[in-house]
Amino acid sequence: MRGKRPAGGESGSPLPVLQWAQEHGEVGGVRTSHAQLTSALRAEAIPVDYVDTGSARRALSMLPALVQRRSLHLLHLTRLWRAVLLAPVFGLLRGRTVLVLHSGSTADQVARMGALRLRTLVLALHAYDEIWAVNDDIGANLPDALRSRITVVTPFDSSAAPVQTDVPREPHSLALATNGGLAHYNAELGIETVRLVRERWPDATLTILAYGNDTPEVERLRRTAEVEPWLSVAFDAPPDEVSAVLARTGTFLRPTSWDGDSVIVREAQASGATVVASDAAPRPAGVVLAPLEAGALAVAVTEGGPVSDGHGLATTSLADAVRAVEVDVRPRRLGRP
Repeated sequence: MRGKRPAGGESGSPLPVLQWAQEHGEVGGVRTSHAQLTSALRAEAIPVDYVDTGSARRALSMLPALVQRRSLHLLHLTRLWRAVLLAPVFGLLRGRTVLVLHSGSTADQVARMGALRLRTLVLALHAYDEIWAVNDDIGANLPDALRSRITVVTPFDSSAAPVQTDVPREPHSLALATNGGLAHYNAELGIETVRLVRERWPDATLTILAYGNDTPEVERLRRTAEVEPWLSVAFDAPPDEVSAVLARTGTFLRPTSWDGDSVIVREAQASGATVVASDAAPRPAGVVLAPLEAGALAVAVTEGGPVSDGHGLATTSLADAVRAVEVDVRPRRLGRP
């Protein structure tokens, strides 16, 4: 950390928060996370604004605020190379700077770096006062020289997450989410899992919540749904529709090859759905775990299985971490369950 100073102003009032993120970006966990943080902080009269990284015009409109005032800057990213590119900017900002890493792909990103790129990464990330990671594995896979800067947080804030309670639960309905049909979400494996579940529960259905880019992989899922009456695909559904799906779902499937701390898993749990997930990543307490294989996942859906104790994830929300920065010079010690 660059110095041990509180983030509040001289009067003790909290710094305004500037979220560096795609304010109007694609539907998904990162957008939901920073939107929940904004809602939670504004409810406490903490000023929050955006440097919209998805629009050069909107980002440049915030230049006066960057120059004129000290702020708590939160940069939300999934790709480390973007943090490296923005490091010179963040090294010059007034106030306090935090890199928020959302992606469980961090280990793979680091593993593909050579020695020179790793040294560049360490140097660049020292431009940020702190690094907030959404699970222990992300921090553990960063170079040793960065470990002391890391706080583990959860990107989900239940206080800012609406839960629908007026939707009848359908015990044998299932749902899963996929960003553009990307391979590590394993939507096809989810379909195969539900085919096996239907051998025991003939009325089982699956809703695929697709978002992001409308790719050929998403179109392939739609074509499968055309011939499987128990399968449906929704693309870029608005938050209230996603909440309605989760509220009626009996089981939410998360057959991912890697993960951070999935916001939609937390949302599904908050809605009252059972969550069955691969054991390939840390999972929230209460999630039913299974190997990344259709038969094992199907058994976990219909019969249950070992349950996660939450190890590797945090209980400290992003809003909690922001509040701690306001009043405490040691936010890195927060966040372990």
